Amino acid sequence: MKWSDVQMPLYQPVNLINVNVNGPSYTIKGAELQLIARVTDALTVQGSSSWNTSNQTTAPCQRSAGVTPATPHNPTPAGQCITVVSGAPYTSPFDTLNSSLPFSPPVLFNLRARYDWAAGAYKLFAWIGASHVASMHNEPASFPDGLSPAQNPPSTTLLRYTIPGYTTYDAAIGVARDNWTAQLTGSNLFNSDAVTNISSGQFIKATIPLRPRVLMAEFGYRF
Repeated sequence: MKWSDVQMPLYQPVNLINVNVNGPSYTIKGAELQLIARVTDALTVQGSSSWNTSNQTTAPCQRSAGVTPATPHNPTPAGQCITVVSGAPYTSPFDTLNSSLPFSPPVLFNLRARYDWAAGAYKLFAWIGASHVASMHNEPASFPDGLSPAQNPPSTTLLRYTIPGYTTYDAAIGVARDNWTAQLTGSNLFNSDAVTNISSGQFIKATIPLRPRVLMAEFGYRF
């Protein structure tokens, strides 16, 4: 897939910038696989997965308007890429050539196995599943490293962090007869506290964890 002039919000209150802009272009290559297999009369396995690589193919920048009444001391000539703001070095928010997209894990997959059997007039079933998300970054490669000692505490809302990969497991067991069904399900069975996002948006390192383990008893009836 070729993704051109990606629109992105540019929220940089430190530099008095809050606009939507056309950003870089990317080429994404990958493969997707889905499967459903009836292993036996009772056992069914199904899953899906994707492998992706993204590559930035353009390197736009914010261009200077030159010396204006509002910026009489602008050091960057008109038309050139801005590299200094208020006397401090300014890093382009549009990433660098040949870098990868933020929030673009190279591998995703989920797999589920279900077993159905009968006991007299009752139909029983059980399934177990796993879901995996590989590690990824929350910001472009040109953004400051959030692990740098100079960013403790953060000095910008645009720090770059690595979000570690994680795997979760779910399961259910149930019984059905005639028009009713009852089952017990559990999600995030091992109560993983993996992180889904990391941000310095409030000038602090903030993490968003997974939803904790949830157990549910469900009952259904068909009229």
